[in-house]
Amino acid sequence: MNTRTRKTKRNHKKNPKKSRNNTDGWNVQSSALTRLPRTVNVIMPDKLMTRLSYKGVGVFTIAAAAQVFARRWTPTAAYDVDPLLGSTTMVGYTEMAAFYDVYRVAKSSVTARFANITTTPLQAIVIPLNKDPGTTPSAVTVQEWINNAYGKVKLIPNTGGPVTSISSRMSTEKIYGSKMVYFDDNFASATNAIPANNWFWAIAISAAVPVGGATSVIVETDFIIDVEFYSRKNMNS
Repeated sequence: MNTRTRKTKRNHKKNPKKSRNNTDGWNVQSSALTRLPRTVNVIMPDKLMTRLSYKGVGVFTIAAAAQVFARRWTPTAAYDVDPLLGSTTMVGYTEMAAFYDVYRVAKSSVTARFANITTTPLQAIVIPLNKDPGTTPSAVTVQEWINNAYGKVKLIPNTGGPVTSISSRMSTEKIYGSKMVYFDDNFASATNAIPANNWFWAIAISAAVPVGGATSVIVETDFIIDVEFYSRKNMNS
């Protein structure tokens, strides 16, 4: 009688791979401690990647007989993120600028919340742009944003309705479609200025037809940027 030998496979538990912390595409060590040799007389690394934020609140008002109101911010210009107000550095930026001469923004995200204080329902639009739309974008321009692949659109209910929230994110590489943003100096800047090449967050409200009277919405904004500081200052001078 032939006997068939069965080979049994032992089930081995696979050791789970140790995961590394992820920060939106940047792999970082599990420990945030940076160790420098004792022979190096510095207190900061030669370059540093960090995350900064800028919050704001304002009123968007569509004037009588108009149809849209829009504003834009410049996330790549961490030295002055709101060109309408001016002198608006990201929180924590001044502290980093004390140690470094140059910065470069890799990516940014925004959350905008809209509360209507009128009886007219409106549309809210949030979009990243690689060209400056200017301070007073037209109704035709805002209509183009509504149909843009990167544009995010939601309805804002009239007074008493729930708050409308829109979140979006964009990287400098993606919006320009090139890795040159990591080495071209036009995408970086001295810490007391803004880069030559920038991209923008635009936020708008739009009515279905021109409004009969002034129509206002309270808009709260949270901007976050991932930025690299480098060219460490000589702290001995």
